[in-house]
Amino acid sequence: MGHPSIFEHIEKNRSGVARRKNRSAVTLMVAVCLSMTVIVIWEAWSSRQYHLHDKEVAMSNLAQTLASQAQSSIKQADTLLFGLVDRLENEGVGPGQLDRLQRLLSAQRNELSQIHGLFVYDENGRWIVNSNGAEVGGANNSDREYFIYHRDHPDLGPHIGPSIKSRSSGEWIMTVSRRVNHPDGRFAGVALATIYLNHFLQLYDSIDMGDNGVINLIADDASIIVRRPFNEADIGTSLAKSALFTRLLPTAGSGTASTSSIIDDVERVIGYRRVEGYPLIVFAALDKAEVLAGWRRQSLLSAGVVLLLLGFSGVLGYRLIKLMKQQDLARIELLGTQDKLLELNRNLELLALEDALTGLANRRQFDLFIHSEMGRARRNETGLALLMIDVDHFKAFNDQYGHLAGDECLRSISAIIIDNIKRPGDLAARFGGEEFAVVLPGTDYVGAFLVAENIRRAVEAADLEHSESPEGRVTVSVGVCGYNPALQAQTEDLIGAADKALYVAKTSGRNMSVIAN
Repeated sequence: MGHPSIFEHIEKNRSGVARRKNRSAVTLMVAVCLSMTVIVIWEAWSSRQYHLHDKEVAMSNLAQTLASQAQSSIKQADTLLFGLVDRLENEGVGPGQLDRLQRLLSAQRNELSQIHGLFVYDENGRWIVNSNGAEVGGANNSDREYFIYHRDHPDLGPHIGPSIKSRSSGEWIMTVSRRVNHPDGRFAGVALATIYLNHFLQLYDSIDMGDNGVINLIADDASIIVRRPFNEADIGTSLAKSALFTRLLPTAGSGTASTSSIIDDVERVIGYRRVEGYPLIVFAALDKAEVLAGWRRQSLLSAGVVLLLLGFSGVLGYRLIKLMKQQDLARIELLGTQDKLLELNRNLELLALEDALTGLANRRQFDLFIHSEMGRARRNETGLALLMIDVDHFKAFNDQYGHLAGDECLRSISAIIIDNIKRPGDLAARFGGEEFAVVLPGTDYVGAFLVAENIRRAVEAADLEHSESPEGRVTVSVGVCGYNPALQAQTEDLIGAADKALYVAKTSGRNMSVIAN
């Protein structure tokens, strides 16, 4: 009689052992899967870092080579200028010297292929002599940046100006110039060498930079002198807010990094280096996505193989366990989500009629309110007025101070509007953007104009700084309209009349209140 109990005990032990074995097997499988996954991820990450480091080294070497090339090209031109200035200051520019000087400049220009031209201007910017044989006539370059710089700065060193289009040939050129002095040290003019931008572009275009690579020659003031790929609109663009000038150059004159471009927002692997002896920086960069394209293909292939091997051994069992857990979690989450949805519905009912930024009524509440008040005014033959308020030069304010400051400005003006409408029946709303509307039941256009002026003066008195406004502070313009049932059958008619008055206020100088005719 006792045997069945023994067998049951054995079966229970076997079941327990089986469960333990299953758990051990599952644990071992999970451990193997995790180990292989970690190894593959580590190898992929190491390979990625190697690819990036390799390209950073390549860009650093390229930047160094291009910096040497730029330094050599400019040095050759500057050496000519140094000798030319010495000749001018010692021998002058008398009639006897001009012919010899003309021949000398032409010969020197022909010796260097990168030189577009050599020029000499007197203290008033008039052409004295040039290497290109161009007719001097009444030509004057006193408005050029390099001329103004040397006229206003006594230093005798070379000056690299921004890239410009030549007035003699219409080609894009870089300017290298030196100041010429009278014997007493007064400004006597400028000696100028111009270098073809194409001299740099031909070299830059010969380098394989991929489909989206970039090479820049940049001035110390952060303006682009030449950029590959070449686009005239990029010449002179400021990179002062780029990572190169805000983060990298302040700490080192050369180096590598990964950063996004402020011109086209492409993330690139970059190398940069200052040009020795001149206020220039060479910047070479490869598209990071292109750099990692080969690594990505290799990593995806490795990951696919590993996933295939792991899939047959562990996915089915893992998914079953995971699905059971997900069902329990789903039930819990559904209950929690139900409570959250109920709470969200209550909040949405409150927010549906309120502007999130200012706390004023939103456009929907404004439309319902003015429609209701126009009907009441029509039935009871009572007054109704509408103010349309617009912040003056608000786009310029946003551009100067940023959108966060713009939001704070709108909140401040909203608070001022609320402070100046005291009656419970009045409604202030954000009509859209920087425009506000105030509905004044039981008020004619005279009373509405007084309210408008109170708001306008209060905004002016708040003295919110606005450097881009002629007033130097934030102001508003207000359009005022009293409701006339005979002329304004629809809400659009009343809004349109107030908006026209606002337009008159804006076009008449701003910072004023105007009553609709």
